[in-house]
Amino acid sequence: MSEPTATRLRREAKTELDKTVVGIELTLISIIQGLALAMLATAAVQPMLKLQWETWPYIFTGLLVILIFWSRSLIHTLSFIGWPLEFGHTFGYFGATLIEAAALTEVADPQAWFALNACYALAVWGLYAWDLRVVQRQAGDFTTDEERLLHADIVRDQRENIFVLMPLAVAFQGVSWWLVRHYPGAMLGQRWHLVLIGLTVLFNLNYLHQGVRVLRRRRDWILARQAQERTEA
Repeated sequence: MSEPTATRLRREAKTELDKTVVGIELTLISIIQGLALAMLATAAVQPMLKLQWETWPYIFTGLLVILIFWSRSLIHTLSFIGWPLEFGHTFGYFGATLIEAAALTEVADPQAWFALNACYALAVWGLYAWDLRVVQRQAGDFTTDEERLLHADIVRDQRENIFVLMPLAVAFQGVSWWLVRHYPGAMLGQRWHLVLIGLTVLFNLNYLHQGVRVLRRRRDWILARQAQERTEA
């Protein structure tokens, strides 16, 4: 087999494997976040039926958490996930979702909610750090001008999450847990915990909106990269 033919076949195989990996990722994301949604729905039934309105902001926040995980994972998959399958990244999804699902069951217990969400934010922080390593290893695969712009945007977003957003999320959830634990009279008795969950809602709404903006910004670059891969294949 000649070298050009071998190279072409290798590119075609890589393109097909990329499609397979993307399909696996999208299926995995939908399944695990579907399970998380089921956990939230189960935990929300009684508070909603009994009109326990203090839990409703927690239920809404839980829905935002699921939407954020799903949308951000989708953006990652479309932006840089491909062959070979990155098991550390995939296993991280399972670990983070386990903590996420546990947190979503505690909509009626602010102390447990904030404690578990601090752990969840820490797990997501680790996922971003791991994914940055994956993206940096793949730098050589981004060869055209559009691909380099896409790669630069991915790295910039990962670093913003690693060095700013996720540390703030861990700190806020951790401090909120500490306040509820040590000042239950003010936080629970006087309902100051609603201020904390209200701030969480605002942060999550903004973060979800940022994810939408990221996908809009990248869509042309992602399309150009897919077209380039098809041309090479």
